Amino acid sequence: MHAAIEAIVIQGGPSRRPNLSVSLSATGWSVRDCTDIGRLGPMAAVRAPQVLVLEGSAQALYTLAGIARHTVPDAALIALAGDTEIDARIVALEAGADACFSLHGDIRELSALGRALARRRDRQAERLRRDSDAWHLASGGRILAGPRGQYLPLTFTESAFFLRLLASPGHRLPRERLVAAPVAGAGGHHSARSVDVMVSRLRAKAQRLGIELPLLAVRQWGYIFLADAAAGADVLHPGDTPAQAPAGQGRPVTQDAGGC
Repeated sequence: MHAAIEAIVIQGGPSRRPNLSVSLSATGWSVRDCTDIGRLGPMAAVRAPQVLVLEGSAQALYTLAGIARHTVPDAALIALAGDTEIDARIVALEAGADACFSLHGDIRELSALGRALARRRDRQAERLRRDSDAWHLASGGRILAGPRGQYLPLTFTESAFFLRLLASPGHRLPRERLVAAPVAGAGGHHSARSVDVMVSRLRAKAQRLGIELPLLAVRQWGYIFLADAAAGADVLHPGDTPAQAPAGQGRPVTQDAGGC
């Protein structure tokens, strides 16, 4: 049994697929009809749709798709077009539609497509929610963003360092991996000391901006970044041992990068 899909069918002009809403409802969707694109915003405000389906003339699809995408940006958007209306499909996709579907295609396939697009959108929204609750890289990796609105500009070397650190299990990176795979990019080579210097400068930059950076050093092991902790909360202190450090390698945590 599929979960009900909340949908709005937007009709731009005389219907070319009669009973579309009724047919979608029969597959388990909760469907409302919108015959005036100007009413889409108020309808979405009352009950947010997961899927929008555009049904109208080929000439109207570009305008409908553009307005629908702007009005309800979080909904999956499907445009219906005839099999030979290639230009209409192209302009609808360029205007913001997620997919085009044959005007006379099987309603079961259209229903399955809508569910698939809704799931994908839900996963994207969930990832964005998770990112907003944790430290993450933004703006192509040039900004380290925190859960309380912190924004720390990064150099290329710092960005590469955080990219590796955040991608590692538990956001914990042994020192030998940092030295064996230089963080400075192609052609660079970093000693353990140069990494420590980079981290020290990074911490100083964060402090100047009033940011408490949860980047910790584990003596004789490597670095830990508490990406899921709010700044100033649940941060390890000197003398603590990281819970997920490799067996036999737990070391006292130190805030002094030079002491690693």
